[in-house]
Amino acid sequence: MKRNRNLLLFSMLLSVLFIGLGSKSSPLYPLNDWVDVHCFFTMGRGIVDGLVPYRDLYEQKGPILYFVYALFALLSRDSFVLVFLLEVVTYALFLFFSGLLAQLYLGKTRAIYFLLPVLGAAVVTSWSFTHGGSVEQHGLFMLVYGMYSVLRAIKEKRSLTFTQAFANGIFAGILLWVKYTALGFYIGLALFVLIWYLTDPALRKKLLLTIGQFLLGVAVVSVPVFLYFGIHGAIGDLFTVYFYNNIFLYGQEFTEPRIEVIWNCLIGAVQYNLNYGWLIWSGILFLLRKDPEHWKAALMAALCFAGLTVTTFWGGIGYDYYSLIFAAFCVFGLIVWATLLQHTVVHTLWRKWFTNQLPVVITSLILLVSLMVNNTLQFNQNIYLMAYSKEDTVQYRFAKIIQTVDDPTLLNYGFLDGGFYYASGATPACRYFCYLNIDTQEMWDEQNACIQNGETDFIVTRYYTLEQYYLDMSHYELVDQFTHPFDKNYSYTYYLYQKIT
Repeated sequence: MKRNRNLLLFSMLLSVLFIGLGSKSSPLYPLNDWVDVHCFFTMGRGIVDGLVPYRDLYEQKGPILYFVYALFALLSRDSFVLVFLLEVVTYALFLFFSGLLAQLYLGKTRAIYFLLPVLGAAVVTSWSFTHGGSVEQHGLFMLVYGMYSVLRAIKEKRSLTFTQAFANGIFAGILLWVKYTALGFYIGLALFVLIWYLTDPALRKKLLLTIGQFLLGVAVVSVPVFLYFGIHGAIGDLFTVYFYNNIFLYGQEFTEPRIEVIWNCLIGAVQYNLNYGWLIWSGILFLLRKDPEHWKAALMAALCFAGLTVTTFWGGIGYDYYSLIFAAFCVFGLIVWATLLQHTVVHTLWRKWFTNQLPVVITSLILLVSLMVNNTLQFNQNIYLMAYSKEDTVQYRFAKIIQTVDDPTLLNYGFLDGGFYYASGATPACRYFCYLNIDTQEMWDEQNACIQNGETDFIVTRYYTLEQYYLDMSHYELVDQFTHPFDKNYSYTYYLYQKIT
């Protein structure tokens, strides 16, 4: 227990360092300017102000995510501190459960402490770690816990305990109501547990009990969701927007076989995520080793990976942050490299220097962590934004103008939520408060009507002016424009329009 506590504290320290440097939600940054995070924040503030997701404000992620951001907005409407703390906690748990899983096969070895900083830096400097605060980033620890709980039960030759099955149900329920494309992992995990139980005579009679415990966890998360939307008469909106529209309006059209589309998305994810990909692929050496009982770990990993791949890329879209969720499988690479540390050419040095000399261990860890911090500062793609203060950003520049109007309304037109609602405190002017990646004319009709009827005090556009959208300009005038970087490689020009009074 003490060793687990030490591992958790070490994981938390690493998380504070790497998330503090690498995520735009960190206090070291003026704000997180990622459009997805601001969609979540706008929805959360809407809930606090009495609006119902999907019915009154349209966005595509799951309701639990909005409830979390509603809590953040309730406690602090103009700060990312709570978002940062959530990132630190979930990332620390990812590192912690990765360490615990590795120790199932390695014992209580110090090698894990030398590899967790490498894992922590590898993920935060990867191509798919964009901006910070993605659902995929928060979900990493849930997936690693799922694999850890099952492999631990196998190692101890028993069924899943109530706590393990129930916790996996809780995590599956959270992902169901946050971003259900990650559920392919749990489909694979459930299929493996079914095979495992049915092939072990001692476990067959416990199969229904384990299924019930898992479903109980899913229900504990799902019932409050149904109650909330039922009370507000918006269950139809929930299913239409979150399920139907995401399934039928969000994906891309393609002529090639779907399996080919999924495969191409996966290949792209592999090519661009070599930072942590080497840990995943080296982990195959562990999964394929010859061991009478080892087929279970290999089969579990294969089914979970395949299920996650299919549901993540089913729509034919492979945005960079989608592939971050696959970093959960880095844990098997940890086992391989820790084994090499202990049992290869460095065996003698390891025994001589690291086993009994605590000062050498601590000094070496400090040097390694420092090296990984330096690596993060060089290769994390968000670091550029540290050089800016709030006043330097386009969000706060426009906010000064927007806040000259009492209780201002705003429309973020033509692009995803750019953080202007957050910085200015303005109220969305219509249900479609920003452009979303859905193929529906209703969105454009409602936003265009809002502009043509002069229903909002301010409009923000990116890329194009209102004239370039061929919209009626009789109600609005351009009051400011500003060019600002959005990520390491791109800068955009933003335009602010104010209603003529």
